[in-house]
Amino acid sequence: MSDIQLNPPLRIQPTTAKNISAKSAQARVSQFLDHHQERHVSARTQGDNTIIAQLQKLADALTQEQAMRKTK
Repeated sequence: MSDIQLNPPLRIQPTTAKNISAKSAQARVSQFLDHHQERHVSARTQGDNTIIAQLQKLADALTQEQAMRKTK
């Protein structure tokens, strides 16, 4: 068994909510991911990788939703 301690990622709790389009949400998430990767390329932890993976899935889903709406 490994002696590496695993720490779960932080839970992000929203304090306010605002309705925005899927296109706008996708753009904001993608922009956040780009800036986050620039800041944390060398200092990643397991928790950071989990958060990045979840945000990337969200960005991909929003892109897919936007593409599906365009084809309708």
